[in-house]
Amino acid sequence: MKELLLKEIKLCLAPINFVYLSFAAMMIIPNYPRYVPFFFFCVSILHLFTNALLNKDIQFSMILPITKREIVKARCLLVGAYELVGTILSIPFSILFTKVIQFENQSGIEGNVAFYGLVLILLSIFNGIFFVSYYKKAEKPGPSFLKASVGFWIFYIIFEAIILSKNIIPIPYIKILDQTDGHSLLLQLPILIAGILIYFIAWILTFHRASKIFEKVDL
Repeated sequence: MKELLLKEIKLCLAPINFVYLSFAAMMIIPNYPRYVPFFFFCVSILHLFTNALLNKDIQFSMILPITKREIVKARCLLVGAYELVGTILSIPFSILFTKVIQFENQSGIEGNVAFYGLVLILLSIFNGIFFVSYYKKAEKPGPSFLKASVGFWIFYIIFEAIILSKNIIPIPYIKILDQTDGHSLLLQLPILIAGILIYFIAWILTFHRASKIFEKVDL
C-alpha cells in the first residue's frame, strides 16, 4: 500500500492541491462563514481526480498487479489524509482569530471545538456521495462533485441554521455551540468526538461501498 500511495501522490496530486491547503488561513477572515475553506478542500479533491484522469491513472493502475479494491483504498487514503492535513492546518488560524483578534463571527458558528466536529461530518457526507457516485463509472468526476456539493451545502445550511436560531430556540446547549470560552469548549467535546467517530466510520463504509461498485465496472 505504501507504493500505491506514492503512485497516488505522484500521478494525482498537482501544485494546485497544495495551494488550496493555504485556504486554511481563511479562518482569520472576520464575519466569514467558517465552513467555506473546507469546501475549497473539496474543490481541491475535484482537481485531484481530474488530474488523475488526465494522467490516465486508472489505466495505469489496471496494468499493475493490484485489485480494483486496492485502487479505491489508495485513493480513499489519499483524500482522507489530504482532508485531515487541511483541517489540522486550519486550527492555528482558528485559535489566532479567537484568542488574538477576538472578533465575534456574525456570519455563523465560531471556529471552536464543536465546529470541527461538524466539519468532519460535512466532509464525511461529501466523501460518501462523491466516491460512491464516481466509482460507478470512474470517468469524469464533475457530475459526482456536483452531487456531493449539493449534499455538503444542504447540511451546511442545516448546521448554520441551528446556530443562527440560538436566540429563538430555548435550548441552552445551542448557545454553547457558538461560544469560545474554556467552559463551553469542554462542553462541546461530545460534538468533536462524534464528528471524529462519524468521519472514520463513514470513511470505512464509503471505501467498502465504492470498492464494491468499482469491482463491477467494466474497464
